[in-house]
Amino acid sequence: MSVPIPIRQIAVVTLFGTLLLAQRSTETVKTATPQNAMQQPSTQSNDDLAQMRDDLNKMESLNMNMSSEIEFLHDQNLQILLRTNSQMWTILIRDLRRQIQLEGQHKAVVPQPASK
Repeated sequence: MSVPIPIRQIAVVTLFGTLLLAQRSTETVKTATPQNAMQQPSTQSNDDLAQMRDDLNKMESLNMNMSSEIEFLHDQNLQILLRTNSQMWTILIRDLRRQIQLEGQHKAVVPQPASK
């Protein structure tokens, strides 16, 4: 006798599987480019800001993927929960981008002391 799997569980597994595949594909692209290892490192603060921008781009991509998958769910409560979660991430990403922009402007105005 086979046990039916609830549609909600299938939808959640599909949703998170899609997110994992998107994350793995961005990691594969990042490791597939050996030029990144050959580049000369600039100042630490610029590297940190660039890494944060890159991470925010990835987060935004994952959030958009999740948002597009929500519509395929049949459970309205789960849709509401995931839409709210997606809206939270959208706000957080926007605020972090604003902070990075302000930090970049601050670094451009205040020169760093030369290291010896």
